[in-house]
Amino acid sequence: MILLHPHRVFQTPLDVTAETLRQMGVRALLLDIDGTLAEKHAPEPPPGIVAWAEQLRRDGIRLFVLSNNRRPQRVRHFGEKLGCGFIHRARKPRKKGFARALAALGCAPEQAALLGDQIFTDVLGARRSGLYALRVESVDTHLWYFGLRRFFEKPFLQPKE
Repeated sequence: MILLHPHRVFQTPLDVTAETLRQMGVRALLLDIDGTLAEKHAPEPPPGIVAWAEQLRRDGIRLFVLSNNRRPQRVRHFGEKLGCGFIHRARKPRKKGFARALAALGCAPEQAALLGDQIFTDVLGARRSGLYALRVESVDTHLWYFGLRRFFEKPFLQPKE
């Protein structure tokens, strides 16, 4: 079940650098919001995340928000704050949202990565679509269902080639 294992794991998004991405051949980074960049109900991306995104863009990495969130205004707001395009209700792990994001960025799947916190949506969708799957520890550990989700994800949390 390689499709369920991330290529790389990072503690936080801030640990992902342009240099690391370039070493992988990545020039575009798709970003999950909920649990990855911010808590599920946070109205704004944290200031550190905004500065991180600005630095990645200055270093030549193209960004795009790809979220399963159903609220277009929230996803648009995050995209605007991070200075990038966005798709809400992407329906990850389905491939269509990934293909739309790659088309908007004008890059091939092997030149892109998705940064997310969930195995069965983010990692699986990225792998199925031919992108690098980068996982970060979720910031949504306080949600009632987190323990249940983690129980099912546990065998797949670490990279496996």
